[in-house]
Amino acid sequence: MDLLRSFVTETERFVVAHRGASGTAPENTMASFQNALADGARMIELDVQLTSGNEVIVFHDDVLGRTTNGQGQVRTQSLNDLQKLDAGSWFSPEFVNERIPTLEQALDYLHDKAFVNIEIKPPKESDFRLRLEKVLETVFAATMETKTLFSSFHHRTLRELKERYPLLHTAAINVPGDKRLPSELSRETGCEGFVCSIHELTQKRIDDAKAHDIYIGVYTINRKDQFDKAYKMGVKALVTNFPANIAQWMGEAEGLS
Repeated sequence: MDLLRSFVTETERFVVAHRGASGTAPENTMASFQNALADGARMIELDVQLTSGNEVIVFHDDVLGRTTNGQGQVRTQSLNDLQKLDAGSWFSPEFVNERIPTLEQALDYLHDKAFVNIEIKPPKESDFRLRLEKVLETVFAATMETKTLFSSFHHRTLRELKERYPLLHTAAINVPGDKRLPSELSRETGCEGFVCSIHELTQKRIDDAKAHDIYIGVYTINRKDQFDKAYKMGVKALVTNFPANIAQWMGEAEGLS
């Protein structure tokens, strides 16, 4: 059974936790995933990078300084050294010694709890296929292929992924300033989903997506006015740093309808 396809088809709208509940816990950590689940997120969005040994870790930047007490390029560090770093204190003393999880650890935890959206960053050409191979290897080993959405600004990655594994689920993230419609990106990449910022959400894009059976996700919805716009326009996947707020506003809106 294709769990993600069934879920997306049958669910009118749902909360996607951006890097976990990154408004209440350090992004891309187990704590942020735990908070997201507790706050009502049905899907967890996370980012991936490779270590020097080609292990896949859950981490956004390609350098360490913003969200850990380390320095330097992620790609040059061993997994052992990376998992010694403090990935929580920058956010709050409450999260001192929170660690960088591997993708394997994250998927193992989320396996029976949520759907997962793995964002694949635009790669360096030397890592283009290697990173995709390692991510796919991890997802298949975790038996999460029917519960995982692969998204990227790098549409070539999505096109190659879909050509090789047509049953996997993909969503093209709109490159800021790109005016193409969801259906145009779908023809280019084979994707079923289209993701854009709340600022680039238009009725024309909504209408085009609906006409071509493409579902829309919008980021990053953290304020009530942003939620109101996305809700009114019928956005399916509401991407947020604060899942509890979106879940509350959804409940209030649906209670009034």
